Amino acid sequence: MRRPAPRRIAAAPPPLETRETPVLDLVFVIGVIAVFALIALLGKAVEKL
Repeated sequence: MRRPAPRRIAAAPPPLETRETPVLDLVFVIGVIAVFALIALLGKAVEKL
């Protein structure tokens, strides 16, 4: 007789729906661009002092 396969304990939560992932990626990319733009503006402001 075969033994039943051992149950695997899920270490990670289930992934998000595939429809939500591109939206989260887009928000992340926009956020990174905004951070770089703020750093550039801060650099120009310090340069004028």
